[in-house]
Amino acid sequence: MDAGDFLDAIRRRRAWLFGPLLGGLVLTFVSAYLWPETYQSTAVLRVQSPILDPGVLASPLASQLSDRIGQMATTIMSRSVLQTVITTYGLYPQEMKRMPVEDVIELMKRNIQISPVQAMNVGGQHGVAAFSIRFSYRDRFKVQKVVEDLTGRFTSENLRERSQNQKLAMGFGTGQLDSARTKLEAAEQKLGDFRARNQGRLPDQIESTLQQMNALQMRFSMVQNSTARASQELLMLKTNLAIDEEKRTSIEAPVLQARQKSDKLQALEREITGLENLIGVLKDQYTDKHPDLKSARQRLERLTQDQARLAQQERASERLDVRPLTGDIDANIRRSRSLADAKAIELADLNKESKRIAESLQALDARIQASPGVEREYGELIRERDVAKSGFADTEFRYRRVAASRAGEAAGLFETLDQLDAASLPTEPVEPKRPLIVLFGGLMGLLAGLTLVGAHEWRDPSLKNLKDVKAYTNMTVLSSIPEIENELVVRRRNRLEFLGWTVSVTVGVLLMAGSVVYYYATRV
Repeated sequence: MDAGDFLDAIRRRRAWLFGPLLGGLVLTFVSAYLWPETYQSTAVLRVQSPILDPGVLASPLASQLSDRIGQMATTIMSRSVLQTVITTYGLYPQEMKRMPVEDVIELMKRNIQISPVQAMNVGGQHGVAAFSIRFSYRDRFKVQKVVEDLTGRFTSENLRERSQNQKLAMGFGTGQLDSARTKLEAAEQKLGDFRARNQGRLPDQIESTLQQMNALQMRFSMVQNSTARASQELLMLKTNLAIDEEKRTSIEAPVLQARQKSDKLQALEREITGLENLIGVLKDQYTDKHPDLKSARQRLERLTQDQARLAQQERASERLDVRPLTGDIDANIRRSRSLADAKAIELADLNKESKRIAESLQALDARIQASPGVEREYGELIRERDVAKSGFADTEFRYRRVAASRAGEAAGLFETLDQLDAASLPTEPVEPKRPLIVLFGGLMGLLAGLTLVGAHEWRDPSLKNLKDVKAYTNMTVLSSIPEIENELVVRRRNRLEFLGWTVSVTVGVLLMAGSVVYYYATRV
């Protein structure tokens, strides 16, 4: 069959072609206009960065606002809150009649979208700078009210959570301060009672020994602080050195790649060894729950993982053809190594001095222990009083910081949640896409018509034209006699066909016009 045969088949079966096409257009057109429209409203909330630097005034809350947005969203998207919103605004009346409440709530959850608008550094950490709240529903006025309600719930939930956390922080600080004050008062009371009971029997030499011990304890504390600070600086230098060596490794020539990676691995091993030494020193000074010791152990675990990953990369690395540009980096590496060596010497000297002071303190303590019972008990009471006083001073300092942070929170100096864009009133629906639906219906009707035309042609065994006669008889056709029908019969058949198509088109137009009228009559 050629193009002419296909056109002849379409002309013979045009009713089977245009009938499904008309039906598909009418059906999809009516469905598109009877399809309930869905509107979408959007509001945008912004995370306002803190006004003051965290080093000047820190927030009493441990987590950033950008990290708590997900928690607030979970609270607001809970079953009780959404059920309240559905009841308040009368949402999904038809669905509430034929579906369980849980299914209606899940339907509303699918129609609510909370998504970040922009990602950036908020409060020194990576988080969302703004996020949008979208809700889709068939009533454009109710959808705006629901988005306004959800936006208000976000801001009120943020205020409630911050207020509650501030109260908890202040309550905890007040309890700690009262406990430290009680301990200090108890220690001073015990010391006063001991002095009253042993009036005239207190040894004067104990005072000088205690002064020496206090001086040594202060010096020991200063040396410990200096040791911790030097250890942190050494760790920072080693970290910078490792970063510079990693930069150098990433840009050096392929022939040096394997050796450079080995150097980087050795740097990691040296850093791990330094951390292990630091952990050993910290374990002698602090308990396992001390934050410096926990931080050092966490970093040691990360460096161990980096070491394993780097060793695996070295085995699977491929050589790349690049030119080394490591002049500045090598200078930084040499400078960092020189500073690290100097800091290591300083740390060793501090450790020696700390050990010497500890030995001196042990000697003084042994001297006091060897004194009579009154001297020993008096010294213990003095140390207990000093420890309680130091603890009270530290607790009071932390309490004042919490109080100052609460005042800054009340003044709005920290992160706040502001409304950037109010809930919009939608004017055009987001669903359905009527032109696409009608176009799809027309294409499907045309495809169905072509399928029916092909099916009828395949089932019809008659010869259609002279070409078919030549093909099936393999004979030369000398002439043909046209089929002559009664003019009255032909006219009647054409009249009936015209009447059928007229009725079909009229009914289709009426259905489409009725759907349009219904759409504009019921449109909100």
